[in-house]
Amino acid sequence: MKTYVRPLTCLLLLAAVIALPACKKATEKMTEAALERATGVKVDKDGNKATIKTEKGDVNIATADADGNVSLPAGFPADVILPGKHKVASVVDMAGMQMVNLTTPEAMNSVYAETDKGMQAGGWKRDVAMQNGDGATLAFSKEKRQVFYQLGKSDDGGTQLAIRTGTGE
Repeated sequence: MKTYVRPLTCLLLLAAVIALPACKKATEKMTEAALERATGVKVDKDGNKATIKTEKGDVNIATADADGNVSLPAGFPADVILPGKHKVASVVDMAGMQMVNLTTPEAMNSVYAETDKGMQAGGWKRDVAMQNGDGATLAFSKEKRQVFYQLGKSDDGGTQLAIRTGTGE
């Protein structure tokens, strides 16, 4: 249990730091130092991007800039279906696993149906498909890769979408 608490605590603290764009450089440096002392990992923060250096490799985190968008991570699989109109809110890239959070004005049921259809048409095997009133989950596998989608209705009628990609290893 201890091995999961330290990285999770670090990620949560870092996410809070990144989410506060009003922080000054001095405050950022103090926060980085506090995180490093509390977790034992090296944190490098630059604006809306941060890198956590761990024994198992780097964890790269980026959140939306002033325009409300961030780029997909380098190497994000081109065959993973994304809504046509979307804004990427945050990205985590670590050791072969990528997490992307985005929003779209499209309704959740439409995003769910288009994603399911598009992934299967692209040769992905659907492993999980669940829907309830305000949320949905889809999971796919292809060769040794996996993709998980968590969809939720936004207050504005659009959809919030979390996507995790990686290998089954």
